[in-house]
Amino acid sequence: MVLYTGLSIWITLVLLMGLRPDSIEAAECWPNQPEDSVARINNLIISVFVWSTLLALWFLTAFRSAAIGNDTRNYLWYFSHFAQGLDNTSKLEIGYQYLNYFLGKVTRDQHTFLIIMATIMYGGFGIFLRKYSKNAAVSLCLFFSCFFSVYTNIFRQGIAMIIALYGYQLLKDGKRILAAALFLLATTFHTTAFLCFLLFLDLKALRKWWIVLGVTGVCAIISLSGVMKAVVNAVFPRYTHYFAGQYASSGWLAITFYLIVYAIMYLLIINSLEEDNRADGVVATNFTLLMILTAFGYAVNLFERAGEYFMLIAVIELPNILYRGKIKNFRLWLFGICMVLLVFFIVTLIYRPGWNHLYPYEFWH
Repeated sequence: MVLYTGLSIWITLVLLMGLRPDSIEAAECWPNQPEDSVARINNLIISVFVWSTLLALWFLTAFRSAAIGNDTRNYLWYFSHFAQGLDNTSKLEIGYQYLNYFLGKVTRDQHTFLIIMATIMYGGFGIFLRKYSKNAAVSLCLFFSCFFSVYTNIFRQGIAMIIALYGYQLLKDGKRILAAALFLLATTFHTTAFLCFLLFLDLKALRKWWIVLGVTGVCAIISLSGVMKAVVNAVFPRYTHYFAGQYASSGWLAITFYLIVYAIMYLLIINSLEEDNRADGVVATNFTLLMILTAFGYAVNLFERAGEYFMLIAVIELPNILYRGKIKNFRLWLFGICMVLLVFFIVTLIYRPGWNHLYPYEFWH
C-alpha cells in the first residue's frame, strides 16, 4: 500500500505542477512550445516528470509477478497454448490468438510475454498522449487513477482499447473508413470493441444535457430489470453467464460514484464545445456513451468495463476541451475530478484489495 500511496502523492505533485497558470499559454500554443522562456522551461520539466512516471508505471506492470492481476495467470496459460498454434475451438478472439502465436515464434518465456504486452499497451497510449494531449499531467493522473489496475488485469481489451483510441482520432479527423477499419480490427482482440461503432452517431440531441441525463437515468432503471440480460443474450451470448455470476448486481456504490463523476465531466464538456464543429460532435458522443454504459453497470458491473473504451478517450479529451477556457475555474475543476478519482483508487485498494489483485505488490520471481 505504501507503493500506491507514494505513487499517488507523486502524481498529485506532478498534476499541481501541470496545472500551473502558464499551462494555459502552453495549451494555447500547443503543439508548439510557448514563446515565454519560463513557460517553455516549465513545460519541459513537466514533460520529464510525466514521461518518467509513465515509464515507472510501465515497469511495475511489465515486471510484476504472475500473482498481480486477476487474470494474469490465465493469460500466461493462453500464451503457452496459442504459441503452439491457433485453436478454432477457443472462444478467444482470432486477433489475440494470432498475436500470441506470432509472439510465440519470438519467445516462449512468460515474463518476456508480460513485458511485450505491457510495452504494446503503454507504448500505444504514450504515443497518443504525446501527440494529442494538451496537458499531459492531467491525462497522466486520470490514466493512473482509472487504468493502472486495468492494464494489469486485461490484455485483450487493453489492446483493443489502444486500437480504438487511434480509430477515434481518425473519426474526428473525418477519416471514417479508416476509423471503421480500426474499430473492426479492435473487435478481433475483444468483441466489445463493436461498441466503438456507436461513435459514428452524430446527433444534436447528444449536446442537450437534459436529454442525455434523462436517457442515462432510463438506462439505469432498465439495467435494474431483466431486459439487459435478454439483450445481451441476443447480441453477445458468450457474456450471458455474467448475469448469474459474481459481477451481477454488485458494485453499486462504485457505479454510482462513477456516474456522478462522469455526469460532471459531461456537463463541463458540453458547455465547452463549439456548435458547428463536427469533431466536437464525436466528443459529445463519446462522453454520452461513457455515461450510458456506466448506467447499465447496475445490472452487471462489467458494463462499466465496456465503458473504459470511452474513458480512455476522455483521459485525453477532458483537458483538451476544458483548456479552451469556456468554463470558469476550469483548472480547479480538472484538479477536483483528478483528486476524487485518485482517492477512489486508493480507497478501493484498501477496502476491496481482491478486486484487482494489486496489493500486496510482487515483482516477478
